[in-house]
Amino acid sequence: MIELNAPSFLGAATSLARIHQIFSGLSAANDEKLIPESISLILPAVRLFEGETQAIGARLASVSAHRFMASLEQSPCDVTVGKATIALHDIESRFADYLSEIKLFTLSSQESPFMSPADDLLQNSGFSILFPSASFEVEEAAKCIAFGRYTASVFHAMRMLEIGIRALSKRLGIPDPTKPSEKNWGKILTAIKAQIDQLWPTNSRLPGSEGVAFEGLYAHLDAVRNPWRNSTMHVETIYAPHEALHIIRCAAFFMTALSKLTDEDGTPPHATPSLQLAGP
Repeated sequence: MIELNAPSFLGAATSLARIHQIFSGLSAANDEKLIPESISLILPAVRLFEGETQAIGARLASVSAHRFMASLEQSPCDVTVGKATIALHDIESRFADYLSEIKLFTLSSQESPFMSPADDLLQNSGFSILFPSASFEVEEAAKCIAFGRYTASVFHAMRMLEIGIRALSKRLGIPDPTKPSEKNWGKILTAIKAQIDQLWPTNSRLPGSEGVAFEGLYAHLDAVRNPWRNSTMHVETIYAPHEALHIIRCAAFFMTALSKLTDEDGTPPHATPSLQLAGP
């Protein structure tokens, strides 16, 4: 997939087409050689268009444009008006052939923000450093929304949550499960709940404390386990746009809250050593 710089590409194509139109109307002067002023008019437009064709992979159009530029840059230049017209037509024709072989898709102004980096999507600067693997899933889930692959976006949201669960387990000191039967949300969440209750007994949790924060994370995971995660793993479930967006936003909310308590390796953010500048 190639991201097209639409304004730049449109400007290059329009400029080339305008010059081609001008030269096509000079049939009476076909045998006359180009004067320096004409070359100065053509060369920048062809060079700009050649760069755009390279960027989008239109190889044959790029080769044709490069060959025409080389002939214009010769000293002395023996390119005639007729030869320039033919060369410009060849470039446009090869580019039209390329467009006939590909499909172009556009994203609306509402869809294009979903192509942003994870930190921007979550509005959480530094998240990608704390959770590099989860950041990948955040970005992929958002891209799936942009391209209308809503069920796929939910799969990435669930993968994101599983990364969060592992990080939360490490933060709480819960050993990684070794048996396949232990690697399911139900048993892992049970272990998380038990560990939270052990570290922060219910009758002694104070409002705003770390124990309350972890309790909130557990409640969020427990709420999404059955209606979302379990149904996602069955082929009969297909998600509508509003459902996928809701799930992704809830998963993003959980990960944002989790990033305030731990990183992907289970280390509290405040325990991560800061970089120190070397002294003189």
